[in-house]
Amino acid sequence: MEERVMLKNIRIFKHLMMRDATVLKKDFLGDLINVVTWPTSLAITFGHVLPAFGMIETYGSFLIVGALGTSFFYLAVGLATNLINDFEGMRFIESQLITPVSSYKVVLMQRVTTFALHSFALSAPLLLVGKLLLGPKLSFVDFSLWKFMVIMTTTSFFFGFFALALAASFESTRSIAAVWRRIYTPMLLLGCYWFSFNMAQKVYPRAVYLTLGNPLTFIIEGIRVSVFGQAEYINFLLCEAVLLGYCCLLAAFSFSRIRRRLDLL
Repeated sequence: MEERVMLKNIRIFKHLMMRDATVLKKDFLGDLINVVTWPTSLAITFGHVLPAFGMIETYGSFLIVGALGTSFFYLAVGLATNLINDFEGMRFIESQLITPVSSYKVVLMQRVTTFALHSFALSAPLLLVGKLLLGPKLSFVDFSLWKFMVIMTTTSFFFGFFALALAASFESTRSIAAVWRRIYTPMLLLGCYWFSFNMAQKVYPRAVYLTLGNPLTFIIEGIRVSVFGQAEYINFLLCEAVLLGYCCLLAAFSFSRIRRRLDLL
């Protein structure tokens, strides 16, 4: 019986993945343009304009690489908004839950997996965009492909679960607008985006440890390790371990809340 349910859930997962691939393919170019806008603006401003006024030339590449992590946030809010719209309206997701109750997690995991693949495909090329815009100012001397692939994959799944958690926590699309002020702004400003953990530790040796409660710290530090090397950043394996822990916590929270919200038995 368990084997039969497992095979059925695998078929459901595969079918939903194929359906979403067809839908997302139509919007891919538009989504890519939206994602590229932010790092392109950063590269021009911090990579070319401000260095002409005396800013350190490598700061542009520092921010561009960090932007690979923040780009997922915009996509996650988009997914969360779509889910909330569905919860409030037609509840299309319920039509996918007419299978055995055990499959509701399969349906939610399929949403996360689709998001992870889609967001990875949109965000990973930003590194090449940065290289094209910054040229020798963005060095790949210490670039590690396997570290880059691992941290970007983990980040894409983290934000998939993060999107579920947002959808489970906000009651309406109007209320989710607060996420930009309540969550995005403090995450960005206190998540080692504008500075590295090592830089902040030299200036504020005690207060800097507050940034360790921010998952964006480990995302951005991990991505920078994969591009610039380990020397100036938090240990790569620690970044990975913490992100995986956050994935598990967000998955448990969002699955439980969405199950209650949809009144699943």
